[in-house]
Amino acid sequence: MKKIIFLALLAALPPGAGALELLLEDNRGDSGTIGYVDIDKVFKEYSGTSGARDQFITEIKKKESEAAALKTVIYTFKAELDKLRQEREFALTLPSLMETRKSVADAAAAAAEPPAQPAAQQPAPATQVSTAPAQVSTAAVQEAGAAPQAPSPAAQAPAPVPAPAPAPAAAPARRLDTIDLPGVGAVPLPNFKFSVSTSVPEIDAAIAKKESDLKQSEDYLRVFQRQAERELLDYESRKNEALLGKIYVALKELAQKEEVSVVVDKRNILFGQSAVDLTDKLLEKLEDTGL
Repeated sequence: MKKIIFLALLAALPPGAGALELLLEDNRGDSGTIGYVDIDKVFKEYSGTSGARDQFITEIKKKESEAAALKTVIYTFKAELDKLRQEREFALTLPSLMETRKSVADAAAAAAEPPAQPAAQQPAPATQVSTAPAQVSTAAVQEAGAAPQAPSPAAQAPAPVPAPAPAPAAAPARRLDTIDLPGVGAVPLPNFKFSVSTSVPEIDAAIAKKESDLKQSEDYLRVFQRQAERELLDYESRKNEALLGKIYVALKELAQKEEVSVVVDKRNILFGQSAVDLTDKLLEKLEDTGL
């Protein structure tokens, strides 16, 4: 029984891909011709190989997309956990902050109240002074030897009244919708919207639930990654077997037509005539038959 042996030593295929043995009982070649094929060139130029490779890459990207979606869920859980833990720390300090805020507000309100006015005192009765003008004769003045003098302007002008002292500036009204944080200042209360509640026990319950969800998601991701790896290896193996099967059928028919008894890989021969190089004929047959 004459045989055609096709050694499929493929760098692009998994190590499990072995040699192909073609049994050509109908081969009537009497010369025992040995042909060879550049299998690297076949897998590089055959459209079926590139198509299988593209399909495999598509499957890889599909699995990667699903894994990325699972990772996004995990990152979201972690971010929510961090936020809940920060809210818990703030909820622990919230009572003291509110008490401090109330004390400061009360002190500011007390400082803004005007001082109490003392009881008004009754003015003392003024001494009655005659307003009638004093009549002095010119003669009497002359007799006294003194010349009449005009009244002093200072005596005529009333004494200046001192301006009232300005009232102390009122302290700025303190906003009741803010919280003073050390090193930060007044922060609006609407910025502190708790995810669950301001109650520490309720926040602790939410944290425990979120941690459980996170662990389940991480466990599921690990299982998915292992399963995806197995599925991709199985997919690649099936594709390689199908591709090798197509090449086997095409090479068997070509060897029978060319009356070649043995076909080897070009890498396994030291010398060969170009007449027994079946590489181009094999490629042409694969493309024409659509195998």
